[in-house]
Amino acid sequence: MDEDKTPFSMKSLDKKIKALEKLIADPQRLNNAIYNLLQANDLNNDHQISRAEFQKVLQDYGIGDFDAVDDLFESLDSNNNGYICYNEFRPFFRAHTKIKLKHLKEIRDIQNKANEEQAASAAAAAETSSDSSPEPQKKSNIFGRWKSTRN
Repeated sequence: MDEDKTPFSMKSLDKKIKALEKLIADPQRLNNAIYNLLQANDLNNDHQISRAEFQKVLQDYGIGDFDAVDDLFESLDSNNNGYICYNEFRPFFRAHTKIKLKHLKEIRDIQNKANEEQAASAAAAAETSSDSSPEPQKKSNIFGRWKSTRN
């Protein structure tokens, strides 16, 4: 199978892994990513995310389970003021990024193992077929059995 046609191509996995590793390794880059994410979803520009803004963002990403969204919002709103600010969102985003990185690495490892097993299997099959060379077949002359009707 062509590597680029797999659901998670190794190139895209490696690229995502490197990007997340850079993000986690550089606190300023991580802080900027969090700030930009919050700013992009702060619809009324009050520097915090309301419950309605949070629901809209998650709904736009296809998460429509409002009970789960509410539970997540309440867990992030640590001061219970009805808004999520940068300081409340940062630990969640950082943890989520680390978890995502770990999962991508696990997927890469599984794919590497599958590729190695496939290569080993193909090599074993090729070795088996070259070791057991078939006996030369005798050419049968089917015409020799027939008697000519020509005189």
